[in-house]
Amino acid sequence: MTEHPDRRSRPVIVILSVLVVALLGAAVTLAFVVKSHTDARDQVVAARDNALQAGRQAILNLDALSATSIDQDLARVIAGATGQFKSQFVAAQADLKNLVVTRKTTSKGTILSAGVVRSDQASATVLVAVDRVVKDSTTPDGTTAHDRWKVSLELRSGRWLVANLEAVA
Repeated sequence: MTEHPDRRSRPVIVILSVLVVALLGAAVTLAFVVKSHTDARDQVVAARDNALQAGRQAILNLDALSATSIDQDLARVIAGATGQFKSQFVAAQADLKNLVVTRKTTSKGTILSAGVVRSDQASATVLVAVDRVVKDSTTPDGTTAHDRWKVSLELRSGRWLVANLEAVA
């Protein structure tokens, strides 16, 4: 008696079905892994971009001082600060205010370039090059200062804040 052709193909069909199910499972797992890595990379890139923007804005805020709006200007800088930088700035703000008001100062910065030195999702270091034009009672036509800053930022309650600020030669 000869074996029926359908009976010989059954093991092959079972094996192929198992392989298809295994490959499908592997494809779904791979898709989840790729999605997870892509999401993590996107979060790191977004954190880096947000830190860069915050570092740029912090320097613009620091360079935008006017005798006519000094209280708001100082408050804006303090609102974007934390840690050591905030402590130092708060301690020096009375002297800075007195100097700006006495000399009738206005200043404005223009960012020339900025870049992230290092970043993660909770902290970053940004370098910012800025030209700051300062006009006051002693130089009514203004002078331009070429400043370079190393801005250390920390993410606090969803906001990037300046934790430390260093002049770079």
